[in-house]
Amino acid sequence: MLRRILSALGERFSRKNSTGEHHPPSAEDVSTARRGFFAKATVGAVAISGTAGLAKVVGDSVARPDLQDLYRKDQFTGEQELSEREYVLMSDDEKKDMVRQFVDNYDKG
Repeated sequence: MLRRILSALGERFSRKNSTGEHHPPSAEDVSTARRGFFAKATVGAVAISGTAGLAKVVGDSVARPDLQDLYRKDQFTGEQELSEREYVLMSDDEKKDMVRQFVDNYDKG
């Protein structure tokens, strides 16, 4: 069975002309095929390295935020909001009511 498979593959991929005669592969075909392979491999390598270089340039050109400046802006906004609030002292009854709510809710939980 293995012989049948190998002979079928040999007949399928052997070099024959229209009359069925076998011709040895010419050196010119091999040389052209090798040149074509190396040309395609070179073009592929250049394309990959060019794409990687372009990705690096694009990645490096993305603006990085100034963290100190962002922190200062956030701090200023928070300070401004706190300064605009008006604090009112709670009465003793309000404090006792708030403590009672906490105690009641603690027992339910």
